Amino acid sequence: MKINELLSILLQNCIDNKYKKMYICWNGGSGKTTLSCSIWKEAEKYGNVNIISCDDFLVDTNLRKNAIIRRKENWKDYSYRYTSSNFESYFFKNIYELIYNIDHGVDCFYFSKRYKENNGIKKLFSNYFLTIIEGVGTAFLEKDDKSFKIFLKCSMENEIKRRQMRFEEKNASKIGLYDERRDSSYRTNVLVHENEFDLTILSNEDFTYEIVK
Repeated sequence: MKINELLSILLQNCIDNKYKKMYICWNGGSGKTTLSCSIWKEAEKYGNVNIISCDDFLVDTNLRKNAIIRRKENWKDYSYRYTSSNFESYFFKNIYELIYNIDHGVDCFYFSKRYKENNGIKKLFSNYFLTIIEGVGTAFLEKDDKSFKIFLKCSMENEIKRRQMRFEEKNASKIGLYDERRDSSYRTNVLVHENEFDLTILSNEDFTYEIVK
């Protein structure tokens, strides 16, 4: 289905079930930014929307690069740095504080890197129609029954194609289009949480979508 049809289904579900929060998890190249921003804009037809990126609460990249994880999967040894697919890579306490305040009628602020407002300070309003929490980190968050939870996926082939497009746009090196260690981390730490989400959506190469669960 095309994105407009998908948006209509997702938002109608929020309205029918009186959901005030929407969690969007994703794998690399799945089109999470495209989808979350589209939902954001479409949802504003019904009321104002907060949006929180879990990426804003990642531990500093330099610290994560200098911390090495060693583990075994399928009898193969892996050694890699902490990525966004690791629970330990996030300051979850800060995210929970924001969600708690919104749930209890308290407006709040935080410094946003992805969705910046004045001087990078973003204000979240407790009376808004919807709050979107997006990013890989949503896989690790505890989520209540008053929220709509979406898991967005794409095939490995499409992930590599989309990464290649991004590298070409930035004129960057194509080294790292596929990283087996990064993929293993995603499978082991994030994909295991898929069943905790209400919907699994597949993003196709042409950015059409399929609801697979």
